[in-house]
Amino acid sequence: MLLLCWLLSHTLVAAPGFSPQQKAVYGELLKLKVNHGRTLLPHLPQNNAGTLLLANYADFLELCVQQDAGKYEQLLAAQEERLEKLTELPQQEVWTRYAQAEVRLQAAMSKLLFGNRLSAAWDFRKAYLQYTENADKYPDFLPNKKNLGVLQVLVGSVPDKYKWFLNIIGLKGSIPQGMANLQQSTDRKNPFYQEARLLHAVILHLTEPGKEKQALGQVKALARSQQDNLLFQFVAMHLLKKTQASDEALQVYLRRPQGKSYLSFPYLHHMAADLYLFRADYPSSIQENRQFLRLHRGQHYLKSANYKLYLAYALSNHKSQAQWHFQQIAQVGVEESEEDRYAASFAQEQEPLVKPLMQARLHSDGGYYQEALQELQQLQVSAATPQAVQAEYYYRKARIYHGTDSLQQALPLYQKAIRLSEGTDLYFAPSASLQAGYIYQELQQPAKARSYFKQALSYKHHAYKNSIDAKAKLALSAM
Repeated sequence: MLLLCWLLSHTLVAAPGFSPQQKAVYGELLKLKVNHGRTLLPHLPQNNAGTLLLANYADFLELCVQQDAGKYEQLLAAQEERLEKLTELPQQEVWTRYAQAEVRLQAAMSKLLFGNRLSAAWDFRKAYLQYTENADKYPDFLPNKKNLGVLQVLVGSVPDKYKWFLNIIGLKGSIPQGMANLQQSTDRKNPFYQEARLLHAVILHLTEPGKEKQALGQVKALARSQQDNLLFQFVAMHLLKKTQASDEALQVYLRRPQGKSYLSFPYLHHMAADLYLFRADYPSSIQENRQFLRLHRGQHYLKSANYKLYLAYALSNHKSQAQWHFQQIAQVGVEESEEDRYAASFAQEQEPLVKPLMQARLHSDGGYYQEALQELQQLQVSAATPQAVQAEYYYRKARIYHGTDSLQQALPLYQKAIRLSEGTDLYFAPSASLQAGYIYQELQQPAKARSYFKQALSYKHHAYKNSIDAKAKLALSAM
């Protein structure tokens, strides 16, 4: 959710008319030094599109990162006021038009973050149409290419079941066109081309699994070039975690810039808790998630944090603490993110914890494949073993072999996991289908890859449907 907020709304690339003073404020905001950026705003020209946009961005960043419901209405009112001021400025100026689209998009994301989906959808539509109109009138304006590119990719990757809504509100996306716009915006003629490259890398990582290393390399280079930029460090940490490079992700976390000048970013503690959990450092994982719960003001990730605390306590044989957090899962937070939905489903089903299987999963998620395999070897799977345990056993083993590039060993295990998941809502079948598709892509067998991607989309109800569907759709679109 946080990364999506950033993707859709953080871009404030400077136009040639953006003054050096505005660029300085922008630089502070991009580093998440929001309070310092705010102190500089009064020294900027007030009846100015760039200044209005910077003021709005400062408010939005704080809301997106900290999710404080107490500031939600205040932010929305301020956004509407800024939009009114922007309509009073000369409409022929590209920066005014760009600022209107950006503020509208930030309003949409603010509403979506707090569950107001219908109103968010219409603000989203207005912003997208404004970006499109800007592109027609000012085709060489690089900032607009970047924002429009991100939106084109995201709209183009929406699962089919939501296409009817996009058709009603008149939005069409294109992954190739969006990537082309993003690529153009990385030109050095763009004064803030590094930020454009960061966006391009994140979208590349999302849309083309075969280019993960390229995308990760770009983000790591940017993070190294600006070690005082907390936003860049967050994105590097996120992508490293996604690519099972847990040790490196943890080093980014431990070296992150800190201090009162930076916006408090509780979600980083939740990410770090996962990294420690992957390596079976349960005390550190518990400490980080407890810190997250102390600092976090929002409703997202509360179920997930309690689920991870349950796991850390249960796997370290602290039964009473584990049981307390297990009960908390159903009592706190919302089920907006897939993390939270999975935690809620786990608590509702009350399946017994199979420790070697769970530890194998966690090790594998962190990239500790040998440790994961050792855990699986403790299990004796037979026909008498519950179906769900059998399906997960073969799925985990397949992911381990896949992670170590043993593709021919992984494929039959994925296929076995698919068969064992038939007639259930287990996510192992759709996820195994997706992964098998990736393998056949790598083996240059496009027909089989396409078949498995379509199979992944065919499953109706499972915990990770949104993300698996999006990935399968992206893979099919790229073929």
